[in-house]
Amino acid sequence: MKIMKFLIILLFICGCTPQQSKPQPQTIPPTPLPENDFLIIGHRGASAYAAGHTLAAYEMAVLMGADYIEIDLQMTKDGKLVALHDSVVTLHNAQQAVADVTFDEIQLLSPGKEFDKNHLSYTLPNFLELRIVDLSEILNYFGDRVNYYIEIKSPKVYPGIEEELLRQLQEHQLLNRVDPIPKVIIQSFNTKSLQEIFAMEPSIPLIKLYTFGKKAHLSKKELKELTKYASGVGVNVEAINRKFIDKMHNENLLVHPYTVNDEETMRSLMNYDVNGIFTDRPDVALRVRNEKNNTDIELYP
Repeated sequence: MKIMKFLIILLFICGCTPQQSKPQPQTIPPTPLPENDFLIIGHRGASAYAAGHTLAAYEMAVLMGADYIEIDLQMTKDGKLVALHDSVVTLHNAQQAVADVTFDEIQLLSPGKEFDKNHLSYTLPNFLELRIVDLSEILNYFGDRVNYYIEIKSPKVYPGIEEELLRQLQEHQLLNRVDPIPKVIIQSFNTKSLQEIFAMEPSIPLIKLYTFGKKAHLSKKELKELTKYASGVGVNVEAINRKFIDKMHNENLLVHPYTVNDEETMRSLMNYDVNGIFTDRPDVALRVRNEKNNTDIELYP
């Protein structure tokens, strides 16, 4: 008995009392997106009809019924978040990285004139003088009357782009809202960038972008990591198939293929139950969606 008391006292003095398990940090699930809606995402706006990433293209997408306008973001030398797809531009007859030039220099470009050269059948005369805009001008122009699907381009090249993006979205009161569908979705090919966004603002639905070869596929390990922060995937339409779509849905991940412009493919994807598409032609997508909805109503009155 004395030996037992001695051992208890010794354990207490040495701090060897039984260890209680530490409480595990609470895991925050990714923000869900509506599963039953087929979202029409205006790829760079209605970029089949006006130069992409211009106010005219975005406005046209909204008027054509797009649920979201897609905005690619680069960051200029002076810290402006500019709506541009390419990270390299031609200025003063030379190729220059967007990160190495100012926003004022970027505005020397004429997207409307370049578009006119390639899309003569679509272009209207008043679109020729379109200019490149930055995110703040887009947000000031549209406010909360549209929904934004924003891609962070080349985040490794632009340190701090995630923080600046969230700052502007917060400044325009576009975060932590109660809306029928999320006001803002953010996408990127870069996993680390999306994880940083998730850590800072988990209320924003995140889409991980992929470009596959012949066939879309993600391993169990990749899916396990993906579901920790992402609400869905964006996949090149050429690689998509029904098996992949079903696999993503089984993991509660939505599927948004890019870029879909012909009616036949749109119909096929709707029948595959994808959750939305990126398109240069929102008007066509809206017509196909309405046809599908009307057919469903007739079949299931």
